[in-house]
Amino acid sequence: MAKHKLLAGLLVGGAAYAAYHALDLEQREALKDAARDRYNAFKDRAVDYAFYAADAADDFKEALNDKFEAKDDAPAWKTVPDDVADEPADDIVLSSDEVADLPDEKPASDEDASDTVADDEANSDNAE
Repeated sequence: MAKHKLLAGLLVGGAAYAAYHALDLEQREALKDAARDRYNAFKDRAVDYAFYAADAADDFKEALNDKFEAKDDAPAWKTVPDDVADEPADDIVLSSDEVADLPDEKPASDEDASDTVADDEANSDNAE
């Protein structure tokens, strides 16, 4: 079935190509102008529909906001208590400027680390 569609497409395309080249120069220009006019009309219509969709979305948002403003018991996401608004939203640090200074601690020396490992091994032997 796919082979038949491919063959038909090639035949129709070849016939269209031959018919286009059989036209004289004025007919070719008229055909190009008609195609450009249809393309421009389609483009204008698409832009108009995009504006209609944006207007409809804005109208929907306004109607939804009006409906929520008319309600006495607004949903929790619509209103934020004053005490929560003053606190930071989360603990995520977005900038190194917001990081609090770390306490100055001396790094553990190699001797302390080896003593700790030896103590851990001794404790685990005693536990058995």
